[in-house]
Amino acid sequence: MQTFRETINNLLEAVFHNILRVEEEYLQKGLGPGLTIREMHIIEYVGKGGKEGRTLSEIASFFKVARPSITVAAKKLEEREYLTKNTSLQDKRVVRVTLTREGRKVYLSHMRFHTLLANELEEDLNEDEKQTLINTMIKMDKYFEKS
Repeated sequence: MQTFRETINNLLEAVFHNILRVEEEYLQKGLGPGLTIREMHIIEYVGKGGKEGRTLSEIASFFKVARPSITVAAKKLEEREYLTKNTSLQDKRVVRVTLTREGRKVYLSHMRFHTLLANELEEDLNEDEKQTLINTMIKMDKYFEKS
């Protein structure tokens, strides 16, 4: 019989890999040809910033990576016409990144994908299970945020 730790480890590993697999399959079905999952998540984060977009520093902080890594990724996405980089008029040191028309299409499609996943999961759970899942995921998020 598996211990709690073994069971949780196996489930976390399986869920993580299944989420990546499902997202990769979705990306391969024509959503932003050639986009990696990381690039898609950058587009998603920028899209959630609305018309203002995000600064390169905000993106780097959110993904917990060095700013030069995001600068390189943003440049690639700009070359592929998903993002536009603009220097702030108020502070020339600040570069804001916003979505292009193509970037918005990919962002909206990805958000529909997430909504479909959530809808399918919701259909399989009763109210108590939904609340338990939400509470557990909040605790997991806090744990991983601290790690």
